[in-house]
Amino acid sequence: MKVSIRTDHRALADALRRRVLQGLGETRPGLRQASAERAASGPAIEAPYDDLARQIGEAAHRVTDAQVSSVLTTTGSEKATFEIIVAAALGAGLSRWDQAMKVLDEATNASA
Repeated sequence: MKVSIRTDHRALADALRRRVLQGLGETRPGLRQASAERAASGPAIEAPYDDLARQIGEAAHRVTDAQVSSVLTTTGSEKATFEIIVAAALGAGLSRWDQAMKVLDEATNASA
């Protein structure tokens, strides 16, 4: 017998957002939130975070060692730099996911 468990993916995405962007960390939550927004085509933020977050949002595979090193120099911590990278990646990814969910909702409502 196969058991099916319905998962509320929106609730999981919201929990992930809160944990990464508002939870405890070496970096302040406002900086992580700004990095996530910038990676999702949001407004510019302070240097050097802006360049790295923007690049992660546009084409993460093109992030350079210099971009990461610049953030590392500013934060003084690999963990803090990692938090900024993860926040930006999350912002870019969840922005795309949100757009896809909106399209699916519209298609579902149109066929109802």
